[in-house]
Amino acid sequence: MVDSLRSAFERDRQVWDSCASDYENQIVCGHPDVVAYESFEEDLLDRVLLYLIRDCGRSVHLHDIGCGSGRLHVRYGLKVTNENGLFSEAAERVRNARQALPGSQRSGILARGLSAIKGVDFSSSMIDIARRKIAAAGLDGLIDSRLVLRVGSAFELEPQPPNPTPVLVSLCNSIGVMQGQIGAENLFRAMRRAVESACGIAIISAYSKHAIGSFALGNYESTMEVCGQPNWLLPATYSDSRYMKVPRDYKQAHDPNQDILVDVVDLNGEIVEENFRLHRDEQLVKEVIRTGHIETYSDYESYWYSFEQFDEWIERLWPKEHSYHIRGARIDALRAEPAQLAILDASGSLQELLKRWRAL
Repeated sequence: MVDSLRSAFERDRQVWDSCASDYENQIVCGHPDVVAYESFEEDLLDRVLLYLIRDCGRSVHLHDIGCGSGRLHVRYGLKVTNENGLFSEAAERVRNARQALPGSQRSGILARGLSAIKGVDFSSSMIDIARRKIAAAGLDGLIDSRLVLRVGSAFELEPQPPNPTPVLVSLCNSIGVMQGQIGAENLFRAMRRAVESACGIAIISAYSKHAIGSFALGNYESTMEVCGQPNWLLPATYSDSRYMKVPRDYKQAHDPNQDILVDVVDLNGEIVEENFRLHRDEQLVKEVIRTGHIETYSDYESYWYSFEQFDEWIERLWPKEHSYHIRGARIDALRAEPAQLAILDASGSLQELLKRWRAL
């Protein structure tokens, strides 16, 4: 890893270590647009795995690159677990987790064919949360065997063996917080390196820059207690690290409101000011929409890359004859409107499935 990338990597790692718990509570388990997007990704991945295992006769290793707090580990850990073979306390936790997580019921097909779920993330705090979530779901007996987590870099992936078939995914715009365009290119290269010789599959699911105005602005304005005050919101009166701003409500997609009300609290959780009004600066908003670069006063950064930029990376960094680039709305206009998918299918295994979805 070059020095400039390593410096950004370490800076961003510290940011994510500090906001991991808030991110889990307010975004992963909170914002309605994010929940919808993640449910789309999970449904899509369910169908990819089912197709490979049932219809193609493959066994599969699933790798979550930028796994965060382990949502795929919990989901697929529950899907492959037979609670009847567990002690009563663990079995009860599995049943409770399935009730709380729609779509996590046991699948005999996945139990037979999904041999492991592996994950890597640069934030040790995120990995710690993931381990706690797995244990709370009654799956602690699978940790480090069928459910594997490690702290590390998404840029340093090793070539995978061909059996079981490696399926690597980077979901929910993880590419957007991987140290800018240099990091994004490194992710494309690393995922190709990991799957190509094994005839595996790589999927990058990301937000698209065209949705900055309709999705991103309201999303980040609604989750300031996680990432800090976006730099397009004024005034900056309480923008430093002594204060946290808690939005009064979520803004959902296509919300035209230019203002948002927040409660300002100090580090002790004491109210400093209620119903503090923040408003968008027109010129700063235009710049964010032009660049796709999200910044906050808390050193948080994210990128929503354009469809054209993804096209260029796929053309230059992946084998064109085995790659696909799909607008999310083409598959699911309700949940994936702001999304785009880059898919490297080294053996052509998914072509028939993508035709079935009318995605090609």
